[in-house]
Amino acid sequence: MLLQAQEKTVPFWGKQEVYLINQTEKTFHLVDALLKENPPSSGNPALARKAALQLLDGIFHDTRLDGSGTLSQFMESRLGGLLENMQKPLEEGMKVYKLYNDGFIVKTKSIAVAFDLYRGGAMKESSSLISDKTMQAIVAQCDIMFLSHNHPDHIDPVVVKMFTDMGKQVIAPNNSLVGNELVTHIRSEQIIDREFKTKGGKLDVKILPGHQSELINNIHVVTTPEGFTFAHTGDQYNEEDLTWLFDVKTKIPALDVLLINCWANRLSDTIEGFDPKFVITGHENELGHAIDHRESYWTSFIKLEDVKRPSCLMTWGETYWYKR
Repeated sequence: MLLQAQEKTVPFWGKQEVYLINQTEKTFHLVDALLKENPPSSGNPALARKAALQLLDGIFHDTRLDGSGTLSQFMESRLGGLLENMQKPLEEGMKVYKLYNDGFIVKTKSIAVAFDLYRGGAMKESSSLISDKTMQAIVAQCDIMFLSHNHPDHIDPVVVKMFTDMGKQVIAPNNSLVGNELVTHIRSEQIIDREFKTKGGKLDVKILPGHQSELINNIHVVTTPEGFTFAHTGDQYNEEDLTWLFDVKTKIPALDVLLINCWANRLSDTIEGFDPKFVITGHENELGHAIDHRESYWTSFIKLEDVKRPSCLMTWGETYWYKR
């Protein structure tokens, strides 16, 4: 038996890339099992869940794996589970689905709202991290998409076309997707109220005039027909905006869930300004960035230690079921 086990490792000698890919695949299988046994929840995560996310940090920050097929395969596997979950009827509460980067979908009994869905960058063997087929199936489950700002890791023209080809609304700032008459362009330097009708019902939306640095960044606060309210901040960061963000709770409906970028300026203070019942961070492990700005899960764990609100740190393809 010992000889047989040793023989299994012989093919890796002198083949460093093959060894690395096999090691990564074994780690992905372990991570997947740990995450399924320890799904997203409020409060302190189980040690096994925390370990699984930090194992992913090691993989996602290893530039030797950038563009590899094993990353795409892991993503496809994770999103396959997400899609299966989305297809089930929801009778209570709302579910928050985390895709890639700052892409989220929030689903209630009547409606599914998408934010900043992005397929990811080009891979060695495919045009994007998330396949068009998988993204198309996910878009089919959504009713509307809101886009925060004009950066390619937040606005994916191919995904936008998937929505509009299906007759579904896409809402974007007025400096984005210019000339696309199928997109609704909205921007004001004041908080504005809009109503959007979908097949699932009416959405009441407040659009806040945020900025990343100088770049305009719409913050969307959405209220569903069931009365759930959630917000997505995009890449909000601008220092001057903090003066009104620290008290924005007085200008918006009571917030159930805040979806906020993990590197937001003065994260804990901004969260307090929104006064949410629950917090989920986004933008961790964006593979298009240099490793110092990919934003690891372990750094988000540290930042969330200062956050007074219940929160959850999620990875690709995970679901958090929010109930009042």
